[in-house]
Amino acid sequence: ALETDITELDRLIDQILLSSRLDALDDEIPREDIDLLALAAEEGSRYRDCTVSGSVAFISGEPMLLRQLIRNLIENAERHGVPPVMVHVSQSGSHVHLTVTDQGPGVPGEERERVFEPFYRAESVSSAGGTGLGLALVRQIARRHGGDAGWCEPGPPSCILVSLPAQPDSLST
Repeated sequence: ALETDITELDRLIDQILLSSRLDALDDEIPREDIDLLALAAEEGSRYRDCTVSGSVAFISGEPMLLRQLIRNLIENAERHGVPPVMVHVSQSGSHVHLTVTDQGPGVPGEERERVFEPFYRAESVSSAGGTGLGLALVRQIARRHGGDAGWCEPGPPSCILVSLPAQPDSLST
């Protein structure tokens, strides 16, 4: 139990530090061309009940931050949702959409925006653990990349959508 507590504290400290760094950055983050489907597939392969589908879609971004965004979404779905977790990547015009869906009921309407606030944990899921930073970091990272994160239509199934600007060279796809 002590080892689990220490691991959870390490994770909390890492998330607080990342959030602080993102807040403190005045400059544009370093960017490179990234195939979001490939990145999602790499992250999704770490989880037992996670499938990744979609089409190749390139964005310009910071790989470490985008990995964290995907990881937080999958872990949130695993912790608070009902398996299986499905990650889907698609492109629509000038935006790339990453959706993470599980078979749970989702978050009640009155709490749907609040779960993106740092340290807020929805009443309906507070017994499942977590720090209340995962979805706040998802939104923060998405916005640092010129996009945003929010809920799909009310569940079930539960679904979070991240929309990011497509790499300009890939707009013809």
